[in-house]
Amino acid sequence: MGVSATLFRAGSTWSSWRSEKSDPTSFNWKNKISSMWNSIKYSGTWMHLSDDNYSSEDFKLIVLLGQFYYPEGSGVFSDFCRDYYSRIWITYRTGMPPLLGSTTTSDCGWGCMIRTTQMALAHAIVVNRLRVWRFHQEAQLAPVFYYLYYLIKDCQSAPLGIHRLLEISCADGVAVNPIGRWYAPSEVLSLVKKALKLSLSPLTSDLSLLLAVDGQVVVGDAERESRAWSKCLLLFVPLRLGTNRVNPLYNYHVRHILSLRTCLGIIGGKPDHSLYFIGCFGHDVIYLDPHVAQEYVPISVLDRSSLEGEEKKRKHPLCTYHCHSFSKMAMKDMDPSCVVGFIALYHLFSNVFRQLNSNQVIDMDLGPGEGSKRTKDPLFSVRYHEAPMYISHQEVTDDERRQALEHGFEML
Repeated sequence: MGVSATLFRAGSTWSSWRSEKSDPTSFNWKNKISSMWNSIKYSGTWMHLSDDNYSSEDFKLIVLLGQFYYPEGSGVFSDFCRDYYSRIWITYRTGMPPLLGSTTTSDCGWGCMIRTTQMALAHAIVVNRLRVWRFHQEAQLAPVFYYLYYLIKDCQSAPLGIHRLLEISCADGVAVNPIGRWYAPSEVLSLVKKALKLSLSPLTSDLSLLLAVDGQVVVGDAERESRAWSKCLLLFVPLRLGTNRVNPLYNYHVRHILSLRTCLGIIGGKPDHSLYFIGCFGHDVIYLDPHVAQEYVPISVLDRSSLEGEEKKRKHPLCTYHCHSFSKMAMKDMDPSCVVGFIALYHLFSNVFRQLNSNQVIDMDLGPGEGSKRTKDPLFSVRYHEAPMYISHQEVTDDERRQALEHGFEML
């Protein structure tokens, strides 16, 4: 749909609202105007302006969440396209069931961090079941994949949906009003961790989540969180890739991490503009962008669609969870504050981090008598023993606290 068509649709919405505003039974007028504005501001049309060129003589491979593909002109570029299209894409929604009993029916403008975290979580569930799965619009999906969409759909009953996450936030009393505020990565991951524990879905019963603190992954914490590795661990590590911008020396680290099959991607982007990074090509990172407003469409197992032909292709609700438009940006333009995710059981956990250490990406501290394996510029450290407890009496200034909150870090 072009820009002119989008503006025409917005104009039609405006005309409809003007004719209905005197009707007491009409939809709330504020939501009408908000929906009209969001359809323009967050139109998917703008995504086509991004750089989607994947042909180059300098770079021979495209990396996408542990899979490797050849660029355009190679004859097998379609394999990359199918993989990209199969990743779960979760965006802003309009016309959702009201959030927390309010009149708010959209998360446009504030829910991007929730959406990118949901994308990483959805990919974790796919990896845990079948990484090589590919979405085909016309094909019949196995029930397990329908249940995945039900986990993340935008309604009160979805165990990992935005409604449930906001309910948990409200119950925790973290914010007076969870609606309309921007969330830091650590906040959303904390909500997701609680949602996983509350979920009764068989797709999440074997998942646990750990958020590393202070750039250190403690193996003992991972063992406890995964119940002695009886559960699959989703590990998220906050990173700092520079001060005000990404330091070029970390480009290699980012590419290497995204080449791991156990990588869940990187939740990052720009300040107050979260993106989900899933791959790289040369000096660019490939991402999925949640800043597209799509109308809420209910998903039902029993009524998959009564539409036919082209109308079915256009309106099928599952198609709104998969992106046709490729998006990438220069690695140097990333916000240096981000969070990387991994999925693993114990044998993979140990192997992955030993590999990262041998490739000079992270540090490893094997404990007393075992020594440490240091690297020059580590992204984070993995520690196989508990650190001694100590109490710091150093006061945190207001400026330090403000900067930490701006970049999504927690003051402990």
